Amino acid sequence: MELDQLKSAWNAIQTPVKTNNELSAMLIESKHPVLKDIRKQFAIEIVGWCAFLVCYYTMFDGDQKPLLINILLIVSMLFALIHNVSGYSFAKYLVNGSTIVSSLERYLSKVRAYAVVSVLSRIILMTGFLTFFTYNINFTTSKYILLAVVIIIFLIQLGWLSQLWAKRLKILTTTIKDFASESNN
Repeated sequence: MELDQLKSAWNAIQTPVKTNNELSAMLIESKHPVLKDIRKQFAIEIVGWCAFLVCYYTMFDGDQKPLLINILLIVSMLFALIHNVSGYSFAKYLVNGSTIVSSLERYLSKVRAYAVVSVLSRIILMTGFLTFFTYNINFTTSKYILLAVVIIIFLIQLGWLSQLWAKRLKILTTTIKDFASESNN
């Protein structure tokens, strides 16, 4: 899309009228719609993880597993929660630069780091779960097949997550390059 087409499309959009009070209210963290949804998801996940942690020791025989295996499970879950907290703070502070291009370049750098953390946290979580639930099991052929299916599902999820982040990074990189070249013209 050419810059002139972009400008005319931008000017053709009917902008909803917001008062200064409405705009100020949207900027407050507790009222921000995206941050509100992230907080809601985070609260649901915390409740779910805490419920699991309360039940895992007796329901999933955590009391019969070594302390190191229990710690690995808990640490992997905590790492997933830390990932969510970092995602919240990442979404909270998007703009950080003197120009739009420099702000977008810093954003791209943060997205790259967050993508790596996202994939690593998923790997750590899956490793913790697999280690915990497969520890001290007498494997039969059917249990090996079930384990293989679970590992394949985990690998498919990791592959999909990696592709998703790669696609996001590629689109963002292309957009920044296009924006930078258009602003230089």
